[in-house]
Amino acid sequence: MSARRVFIRGVGVVSALGRDWPSTADALAAGRSAIGPITHFDVEGFPCTVGAPVLDPELDGPDRRMGLARRAAREAWTRAGVSVAPERLGVFIGAESGRATLATVCELARAAGGGRTFEHLRFGARAPALAERIDASVVSPAAVASALAGEWDARGPAQTVSLACASGSAAIIEAVRALRLGLCDVALCGGVGADVDPLMLAGFGHLGILSAKGCSRPFDARRDGFVVGEGAAMVVLSVERGEARAEIAGVGRSLDAYNLTAPDPEGDGARRAMSAALRDAGVETVDYVQAHGTSTPLNDPVEAKALRAVLGDGLTRARVGSVKGALGHWVAGAGALGLVCAYEAVVGGRMLPSAGLETPDPDCELPHVMGEAVHQEAGTALVNAFAFGGANTSLVVRRLA
Repeated sequence: MSARRVFIRGVGVVSALGRDWPSTADALAAGRSAIGPITHFDVEGFPCTVGAPVLDPELDGPDRRMGLARRAAREAWTRAGVSVAPERLGVFIGAESGRATLATVCELARAAGGGRTFEHLRFGARAPALAERIDASVVSPAAVASALAGEWDARGPAQTVSLACASGSAAIIEAVRALRLGLCDVALCGGVGADVDPLMLAGFGHLGILSAKGCSRPFDARRDGFVVGEGAAMVVLSVERGEARAEIAGVGRSLDAYNLTAPDPEGDGARRAMSAALRDAGVETVDYVQAHGTSTPLNDPVEAKALRAVLGDGLTRARVGSVKGALGHWVAGAGALGLVCAYEAVVGGRMLPSAGLETPDPDCELPHVMGEAVHQEAGTALVNAFAFGGANTSLVVRRLA
């Protein structure tokens, strides 16, 4: 018995460039960037002082992931126009733990004594008053999927994937597998990241992977690190075609088993993930690649090497772009955003560019999309998302006749 096909019925995005996918896509196609100075908290002394936050009071709440995810999910669901029994609807979301505000975290630390020892009696007396500020959703990765399942009365499989930068794409892969296996008939899936905050900026800064120059330049010779962005990208998948114009034809996953924060320099895991996705789709090459393209010194040349190894001569007929040049790195939402960009190439006929890329690094030699979008319909597109810990994901999107 052959596996069921999985069709893309609707997409939704909220980003620093737009409230929905059409406005975001138009801005991306024009080569615009949302990256700029961070102004909603004090960044003096931080190693990087720019980002691409979504500053919208409508999205504020105990957990900003919720507001971002709900808006994107509602757009995707409206565009999909599907009808499904609650028991046949699954929810698969890529998300990492939320965080309380920095002020609350500092007060909790002071309540515990603020030193190397934990004064549990003091903490027990003072913490209850602070607990009211921390909704359960703030600290649980699973809360986003649970909240969306509740809003749509989804009673099928629900899953949260927390896999750093590959979370969103890995969640979509799990949705594809569930649909193919008949565990559900429709899946609401995607990823969300809300990481433009002091704790994440400090953490990434200490790892030395943020841009000190304040610019995201995927594959550029002058790149010096990534910029943190945030947003949500959601997709509605179905085993019924309806009016779908594209399908997820192939998926692949692998693990480097090399280093927690650095990729395998030979790109072995990246090659295996891409090869698996292409093999699953039954194709050897693609017309467009929405690359992981983080703008870091280590990741970009490794991905470029892996792409050249996997696509070979077929790469000369493809084009490559990375959305992180315009919207920064969404971390848990990055792979899902990449899928929507690939969908735009296949369905909208726009191959989106790598904003910030002006002088390609010779070690990252690829057929880059630079400046503005290439208006050319793609029959197939490849999406890459590679994460800390060496987790690699790839998906192939195919246009329907």
